[in-house]
Amino acid sequence: MENWLKKLEMDSLADMTYLDAFCAVMELDDPVPEDVFFRLFSEVTEEEIREMMDQYLEEIMSGISDDCIEFYSYLSSYRRSFKGLVNYLIREERRDRVVGELFRFREWYRDPESVLCTDLKDEREFAASICESLILGRMEKLAEGNYRFDYSGAMGLDFDEYEEYIDDEEKDYLDMEDDDPRLTLIDPENPVIDGEDYEKGDYLQ
Repeated sequence: MENWLKKLEMDSLADMTYLDAFCAVMELDDPVPEDVFFRLFSEVTEEEIREMMDQYLEEIMSGISDDCIEFYSYLSSYRRSFKGLVNYLIREERRDRVVGELFRFREWYRDPESVLCTDLKDEREFAASICESLILGRMEKLAEGNYRFDYSGAMGLDFDEYEEYIDDEEKDYLDMEDDDPRLTLIDPENPVIDGEDYEKGDYLQ
């Protein structure tokens, strides 16, 4: 475990309660074995996992390219459902499942073949993980490249069953809490929000 802490630039497992450490684990290039992953989160409460994951998803969603509203919507739905599932698992004292679902997310997020990227400078196509594509997106916003992203093959993380564990009252609360004006678009090709016309790109700024 000492080698993993050094790789993640952490002094102890207690550091995993900080969002920076959470991000480092999620974005580490190296594969993380499941037993190591569980050990890394051994001193983090389920409530802390829920809050850090929610903050992390909010952060990565802000980096999704303006023309990828379908993937943005997909992640928004996952964020809501994950929060609801963890609330249920906390009540059921199922810590193992909480960490297990987090591990499943990371495996999907770091899959190197998930996203088809195109470098618009020379039309070169290459595969990347969701994590890597979002890094490229941030670089693009800093005028350090110009890319097109195809997330059609990246929406395979199945979370439909999460809804089974959320009661109606909590569904109403989550719907209200996660009300996102960026997802009220009637037509992504001709965005309309609350009856007003918006230029392409306005809804994800």
